[in-house]
Amino acid sequence: MAFFDATKIITMKFNKSFDTPNPIPEQAISNAVSQMQHGMLYRYGHNSDEYSEVSKLEAAFGEYTGHKYVIAVNSCGSAMFIALKAMGIEPGEGVFTNAFTFTAVPSSIVHANAIPRYIECNDQYIIDLDDFELQIGQHPEVKTFILSHMRGHIAELDKIQALCDKHNIRLIEDCAHGLGKRWSSTANAQQYVGHHCEIACYSTQSHKLLNSGEGGFIATNDEKLATYCILAAGSYEGLYKKHLARPMNDELFEAMKFDVPNFSLRMNNLTAAILRPQIELLDERIAAYQDKYQRIIALLTGIEQIHIPEPVENTQNIGDSLQFNLINLTEDDAQRFVSTAADRGVQLQVFGKNNNARDFRNWQYSFDALPKCEKTATIISSACDLRLPSSFILEDIELIGAILTEVMTETMNNSVALKKAV
Repeated sequence: MAFFDATKIITMKFNKSFDTPNPIPEQAISNAVSQMQHGMLYRYGHNSDEYSEVSKLEAAFGEYTGHKYVIAVNSCGSAMFIALKAMGIEPGEGVFTNAFTFTAVPSSIVHANAIPRYIECNDQYIIDLDDFELQIGQHPEVKTFILSHMRGHIAELDKIQALCDKHNIRLIEDCAHGLGKRWSSTANAQQYVGHHCEIACYSTQSHKLLNSGEGGFIATNDEKLATYCILAAGSYEGLYKKHLARPMNDELFEAMKFDVPNFSLRMNNLTAAILRPQIELLDERIAAYQDKYQRIIALLTGIEQIHIPEPVENTQNIGDSLQFNLINLTEDDAQRFVSTAADRGVQLQVFGKNNNARDFRNWQYSFDALPKCEKTATIISSACDLRLPSSFILEDIELIGAILTEVMTETMNNSVALKKAV
């Protein structure tokens, strides 16, 4: 791979969008057109014995992730809300979750009339286990935990599951960024993330591995939880029988159906038609991301002011985005680095700046007093997010790495010059 001449970078700009989602494959477009032609977009609208597009998608998704039961809904936020309701969360109850995640997670807790209890992150961008144990001691009444795999950074799942089991805490995994991630352990040498919990929730928003603009899944191996979730998502009367990836226990549905609210959060057949052909592309997409991810890490690792955390031993990141912390920089230097990179076409966002929806201090709807999460606040104040869309090729990665290297050199040279001037 040829390297770019760094002396030319000053006049060279990166000219591709960092906001480009995975494209919709031709088969998915054809499926969507077919759905629109016959007009039956409602998942329960088919009168025939054939399963709907949503039901087929649920089965295909469960086959990929290894879950017995899958319920397709309109977003991952809706999935987490229904998961909480399925676990019997009561108004005013506390729910543990990450202090570093996306606003949809605490919003789902508030939607369920519960109260988020935030846990600090560490410098790997994952749950700090020491703080988790501390919070359990301080809030023994909290018996539910939504663990968010923020930006695909997987926490120490075996240890978290052990703590939850010890303290009778029910675990939900927010796998919005967890699809396709694997976890290795002595009990199961290779397993997809989403199986340390009772319910896993997934997203198909535009910037995820599966792209339908909006959408999500609830996945579980528990038949009672699955039954509740199917009914709550919007199945009524006997429509549960039109689900393919469901508990085949009609008596259970009949016993529960009049006690479960219909929240009408179903996925429709048009969305499912776009998604189903993408399932078979998942491994191919993951492999393509990995090559570029490892290359950008190699290019940036030598920059003294950039720290890229190692993943926990049992897992690895897929690489649809890269997160790193700026270290040993003044706040002005860090701002200059980010803004100069943007001028050259490389878009970075800092999680703890401005109105970022991933900064817990902006979730004022979820607390009366600002949570004391100083460690998280410090980490996200210099944590940069670099998207790596599937449309990028290795040559693009080389250019991005060269630009960021050059910009950091300029930033540090300017900093030294300013200090000398003073």
